[in-house]
Amino acid sequence: MSSSQLILPSSPLSLCHDRFGLTDTDTDDPIPFWLILCKILTPTPESTSQLLDALDTISVTLRGNSQPHAFLRRFLDTDWDTESFFQRTWPACSTIALDMPLLFPSGYLEPLTAERPTQTYSARQIACLVIHQFLCTLPKLPWTSDAEENSQDLHIWYDDEQPHPVAVRVYLTALFTFFERVASGELSEDDDGITFTLHCAPDLPISSDPLHPLRIMELDKPAVNSSLIGFPSGACVISANRHIGFGRTASQEEMHVGSTPQSLPAKLITPPLRDGQVLVVRGCALVVEMPGYGRDAGLTCIVPESQWRQRTMLFMDALELDGYDTTVVTPDLLPGNVDRELTKAYTAFSSGRPPYVNVVTGHWGCRAFGGNREIKSLIQWCAASMAGVVLDFVCELRGDPFADKFRRFSLDAQSRRWSVSDILSVLRSMDPVDAVGRSAFEFVREVLDKDS
Repeated sequence: MSSSQLILPSSPLSLCHDRFGLTDTDTDDPIPFWLILCKILTPTPESTSQLLDALDTISVTLRGNSQPHAFLRRFLDTDWDTESFFQRTWPACSTIALDMPLLFPSGYLEPLTAERPTQTYSARQIACLVIHQFLCTLPKLPWTSDAEENSQDLHIWYDDEQPHPVAVRVYLTALFTFFERVASGELSEDDDGITFTLHCAPDLPISSDPLHPLRIMELDKPAVNSSLIGFPSGACVISANRHIGFGRTASQEEMHVGSTPQSLPAKLITPPLRDGQVLVVRGCALVVEMPGYGRDAGLTCIVPESQWRQRTMLFMDALELDGYDTTVVTPDLLPGNVDRELTKAYTAFSSGRPPYVNVVTGHWGCRAFGGNREIKSLIQWCAASMAGVVLDFVCELRGDPFADKFRRFSLDAQSRRWSVSDILSVLRSMDPVDAVGRSAFEFVREVLDKDS
């Protein structure tokens, strides 16, 4: 077994001490954790207190300490129909959790690699993994540090100290709605399953063709909803961290993953993304719609279950440029940075088979990561043009001057038939310590108008 494989709790290699004497084994040596877990979940917990006691027992058994659950307790007791949950939903979920040895007979998960870039799981396998992420039974990921030991499970949503409690409440709403659908059999078991693919950078084409069509959409506020995810024939950019996954602060990535519980297991099989890699996830159902980011995030509605097999999520991490003083330097223009971002975006946008009709994106890498909005938008437009897809660029505030500036620039570029190589040559020539980098639209226009 490779050291990079994630050992599942059902594996005979997952050993621990029976701290509470739950099994009939008469030994002081570690025993298979699975024997203990079966005892913890049988009989099935029938109340919030019993369920949280089970979570505590799992935590102490595996890690030697209990986890706080005040936020989760309050959610179950005040926001959810606990009677229905414990009578109908949780018994079915517990059964699926205990089916892990049948669903994953090898006892481990393989990581995505350049040599083995694609993995497909059935809806029931995905449900099983999500339930175990909820139960916090999974070991730490092989590629994480000790400080990130529990980044693979959902315990971060249980503690009472939440930086953005409204967002976490929405994530729990999506998760428990997903559990209801699992229990009711609403989730389709189609032949395609849910596919996770690690795409590695292809050779970049040299494009002298005019820029591809661009659509600019203005919103009253940012949102994750059914109309902004590229469904059914396109894809949506997820502004990922290098370590992809979920969280509790309502960043764009966290909102997309938190509102889509079937995407949660991507964390379990995806090592940190490298410069030339993107993760493409296909077939996950959007469960809730969310407006806003950060403290403005909330819940719009529960999304009715439908066929989502064509939904595509493009996890692509931008350069982290927030450590630079942008009054002195435009870090997007430092040597190699334009091409790094172009390669990342082109790898994502060209990953469709058949090609995506459109890709929905926005200010990728321009908030917490500190990227320049004009430069990043030009790079994404060039990458989409090279890939032959329409870019649907979402501007998150109606009336934002950026939207009008980008629209005017795009009209000029298309009417004057500037090519991808024209735009890129100017970006690559720009001086990172020159103030012109802060107004890339104006600078590119001036240079190309002089050359025409």
